[in-house]
Amino acid sequence: MALGGGGTDLPSYYREHGGFVVSTAIDRHVHIVATAGFQASYRLKHLEWEEVDDPAEVRHPILREALAHHWNGGPVELASVADAPPGTGLGSSGAYAVCAIKALRLLAGVDLPPADLAEEAAHLEIELLGRSIGKQDQYAAAFGGVRAYTFLPDDSVEVRELELNDEVRRALRDQFLLFFTGRDRSASDVLAGQVAGDARVKRALDRLRDLAHETRTALEAGELDRCGDLMHQHWEAKRERAPGTVTPDMDALRTRALDGGARGVISLGAGGGGFLLVYSPDPERTRAALDGVPELRFGLDARGATALRG
Repeated sequence: MALGGGGTDLPSYYREHGGFVVSTAIDRHVHIVATAGFQASYRLKHLEWEEVDDPAEVRHPILREALAHHWNGGPVELASVADAPPGTGLGSSGAYAVCAIKALRLLAGVDLPPADLAEEAAHLEIELLGRSIGKQDQYAAAFGGVRAYTFLPDDSVEVRELELNDEVRRALRDQFLLFFTGRDRSASDVLAGQVAGDARVKRALDRLRDLAHETRTALEAGELDRCGDLMHQHWEAKRERAPGTVTPDMDALRTRALDGGARGVISLGAGGGGFLLVYSPDPERTRAALDGVPELRFGLDARGATALRG
């Protein structure tokens, strides 16, 4: 869940200018169970059921590429379930890629370090599947915690855990709220037309990167009201980035939240729908102002991708 800098993790931007994202992992997970050696075909359960003889026939794109590039041990049975809906800005696609690769590599007896796991998942989505997305979701899912990610032009990534006091950690759990706009979307489709070389897009991404640095500083200083102010600026920079990133419905929900005591609102992911992240010193007042809008309750996740062995 990006708190600032979303979009600067796109290769088309960071390879020229360097990107910076502040992100926290939340306790909404992807769960995958995988076994091998007891069946003659590949049996996969996700949003639908698949049974195929050749992994190249798998319809689910992430599972197909994960099997092709991270498994050579014959037929597997794999079942997956997610705690959050896809296409809503919560990084579910990146988390799914991370989880699928980790499950298959563990099945083969290999436990990848978080950085390698994140890079393999990003490579799968961006290079193999050709999606116009960034790398922050894969890193957040692999590492967990509240961290700053610096995306360097040579494709390397620097990862640093933020030094937060107890008040800020409590606020991230209790005073930052997620509300669903009622519309999902494909991040790749939203981002496909946003070319970092375009002057308007570059100007917006430069501003989003700067705001992420300021957000990191404010969080580590315990300046939550300053974080709210930065969320306002983030909203406008994201609106400038591309038409449709902020919809009229999203603007209306933001106004309701601010009228209900919120200090800041940002859209998550590529925009155009999905979830809004709201910071409010008075969560119950804000919830009342957004009565009828679905809320996703969450806590923080400090572990990242984790093997749970029976």
